[in-house]
Amino acid sequence: MIHPSHSKKDLIEVIELFELYGIVDYRDMTKEELQIAVWDYVRDIGYIKPDQEYFFIDDANALLKYLNTASPRQILTAQQLESITNTCKNLIFYSKQCSHQIGSSNYTDIDEIIDDAIEISKNGDLPIVRRALRLLNEDIKIDVSIEPVITTRTKKKLLRQEQMKIKNIGKLEVTHGKVLVTFD
Repeated sequence: MIHPSHSKKDLIEVIELFELYGIVDYRDMTKEELQIAVWDYVRDIGYIKPDQEYFFIDDANALLKYLNTASPRQILTAQQLESITNTCKNLIFYSKQCSHQIGSSNYTDIDEIIDDAIEISKNGDLPIVRRALRLLNEDIKIDVSIEPVITTRTKKKLLRQEQMKIKNIGKLEVTHGKVLVTFD
């Protein structure tokens, strides 16, 4: 059976990505109906289009195994998100406004900073977490480099954004010759 941590949106994404269009009116189904329909359809069809971009799944058994385990996409409650955001803001404040000086920040010692950084690093899909850890890793007093844990899907998304940014950078073209400039 499909793990309950997969949202309806995730299941619709699976249907559209793997082209499971034998499931009709899937957008009108409830999450529970969708779970049963996707599970039965994938089990019966036996073959799916391989995906090496988002899910890295080659066959139907791998998709069933993926759907049977907890969703790697973390859905946070409002309270959890607020707690993570406040911790990140404190780390950014320590890094930027306090210039990595503990006395001016909300922290009492380096261990407290490292504990907070390790706690938020699990949520590396959030941009504020990546920013806070990037700024914190610039501190020379902290010996350990704390890297955010990022899902493969987010890594691919960030890579595509970086490639688009590089692609759209303007290039200087120089043309030689006479130019007439008029002013009104």
